[in-house]
Amino acid sequence: MHKIIRYILTNSSFSHYFGKYMNRIPTRMYDSINDFLVKNRRPAVIFVHLIHTALANYLAFIIRFESAVPSHYKQMMLTYLPVLLITRLIFYVKDKLYQDIWSYSSVNDMLKIMRSSILGSITFFVTVRYLFGNTSYPISVYILDLMLITSIAGGSRLFIRVLREYLHPKPTGKKILLIGAGDAGEIIVRDLKGNPNSSYEPIGFLDDDPYKKGLVIRGVPIFGPISLLPHIIEERRPEEILITMPSADASTIRRIYELCKPYNISIKKLPGIEELLSGNVAVATKLGQHLVDANLVTEEDVKEALQLQRKEGGRLGSKLVKLGYISEDMLIAFLNKQFGISHMKPISLEDLLQREPVRTDIESVSKFIKGKTVLVTGAGGSIGSELCRQIKKYNPSNMVLLDRYENTLFKIDLELRSSNGNGSDHENGNGNGASHYKIIPVIGDVTDITTLEYVFDRYKPQIIFHAAAHKHVPLMEFNPVEAVRNNILGTRNLVDIASKYMAESFVMISTDKAVNPTSVMGATKRIAEFLTITRNASSKTKYTTVRFGNVLGSNGSVVPIFTEQIKHGGPLTVTHPDIRRYFMLIPEAVQLVLLASSSGNGGEIFVLDMGEPIRIGDLAENLIRLSGFIPNKEIKIQYTGLRPGEKLYEELFDKSEKIIPTFHQKLRIAVPNRVSESDINACLMEFENIVNNYSVEDIIPSITKIVPNFSNGQIPATLL
Repeated sequence: MHKIIRYILTNSSFSHYFGKYMNRIPTRMYDSINDFLVKNRRPAVIFVHLIHTALANYLAFIIRFESAVPSHYKQMMLTYLPVLLITRLIFYVKDKLYQDIWSYSSVNDMLKIMRSSILGSITFFVTVRYLFGNTSYPISVYILDLMLITSIAGGSRLFIRVLREYLHPKPTGKKILLIGAGDAGEIIVRDLKGNPNSSYEPIGFLDDDPYKKGLVIRGVPIFGPISLLPHIIEERRPEEILITMPSADASTIRRIYELCKPYNISIKKLPGIEELLSGNVAVATKLGQHLVDANLVTEEDVKEALQLQRKEGGRLGSKLVKLGYISEDMLIAFLNKQFGISHMKPISLEDLLQREPVRTDIESVSKFIKGKTVLVTGAGGSIGSELCRQIKKYNPSNMVLLDRYENTLFKIDLELRSSNGNGSDHENGNGNGASHYKIIPVIGDVTDITTLEYVFDRYKPQIIFHAAAHKHVPLMEFNPVEAVRNNILGTRNLVDIASKYMAESFVMISTDKAVNPTSVMGATKRIAEFLTITRNASSKTKYTTVRFGNVLGSNGSVVPIFTEQIKHGGPLTVTHPDIRRYFMLIPEAVQLVLLASSSGNGGEIFVLDMGEPIRIGDLAENLIRLSGFIPNKEIKIQYTGLRPGEKLYEELFDKSEKIIPTFHQKLRIAVPNRVSESDINACLMEFENIVNNYSVEDIIPSITKIVPNFSNGQIPATLL
């Protein structure tokens, strides 16, 4: 026997396998318990609860009498034990505690146990003392029994959860660093640690709250402020950064991005409310019920928020936040608990370029649009479609969507109907949507006067947003007649017919390329600006122009092109190392368009504050990094030279224009030198002849007559 023991102690192989087997015993024990509870769930859980009840009552007597329970009290305990078992069982079933999965027990489950135990103890006390008339049952036993049953029932659940979380294999997936040690971060860590199949391993938090430094959330340490990010990346080597701050603004995201830039590390963030929620009324109602079930809001709160949503449009969650019934952080934490880490998304250029939200004067815009028929030309385009989305929030009576391309028109038409719950209603429908307006899609061209006459005669639009235009600079250099036809004559048609039918307001979308133009496209838009200013003086219709630069992500813009080039492994083509452009997010641009439109007196050219111009080379580098590659190493940037009509930089104001500040810091007014109505009319006659005869060679001279600072110089020789 002595030799056998020595062999066991000295043989490393045996010790290894014996130790490995012993280490697996707790896991096997957990698995066995879990399998039994799953197969015989309800009777097993109820039986265990009855055992808990009897044990708690027995221990209460033991503690009360210091282990020496008199015989008549033992008899009393056994007499009333069935009453206690039945009482506890009634409240246990009433609160549906048998449905809980113990290995996933939460604070909410503990609160349900406490409520069930307290109500059960009160009922047992009243039954014994007043129904059976027994006043000798010790008061201290009632109290001890309540404390013990709560501790035993809650403790058993906690024990099962501990077994699941700590005896199962730890996740050994991708190491992630979380920024933001708040509710949302805690939920993410809880989900990761509670999922044995998780492909992520949280290694720590960063948070600018100085009081959180050195603390721990679910075993994950808080290292300190965000400024430590480079040090933590070098020391801990995380493979991914997760921004778990739902309310993180653009400056915070840019700061994190700049700190991570040298390390080429992936950065993801929690989506915001607008990204997680749908504006659909049916979906909103379902969300409201989920929030009520989670005891975060009341049914009355949801009803009031739904009424506000029907009145203003938008999302239910945003309305609940606006009314003060739930905080934005709490709402987003709840939503991310529902959706989980799978809804974390990489940060985008939009996140880096996002600016302070526009403080829109909702009352003035609502007064401008509410109850009126609104026509949007180019409704399927990037600006036109966003105009439609935002206009619908202000409850127009009708929305006429005009576009020459059926696919884009179909898409925005379908989107607007879906978001309002009236998917089948067209002109004569009686939809039950949130805003109760008619959507009228019209396939037509602003160059076709017959179509415009029909639309204005039938629908009588009171407000016109003219977003239809040819916008691509190099393409219009090779198609100058079409630029003249669409941007000048099409605008003339719309301006004239709006005046003829006495529309209230006409708003034209212009471009920074109209300032000191070097391209046919820019020059045609400049002439369109002159058209609206001149006509305002002789018409009852109020004509307004809104000028701004590039919008991020518009059809045919540089970002979608770069994205497609990255998918194919590059290179990203940039025309010049020093080329710069103004950029703005589409929703912000449209907000300002609506604000300017509702506030102008007519005859103005409103110019949006575009911020600082961005070097396109930097934009390309950032997009490559955001896609997880190293610029000029894994994906190249190739400079190809300026294209026809292209400038190195754009301007927002012509040097001859007077700049006037307005009521809003992001809006200014440009006052150009006036062009006489006779000069405009003569110019229009020339352009009509050019289009009718397709006289390409006459375009530049005709443009120069009315736009003397046009510096294009020539039409491509292949067209002459």
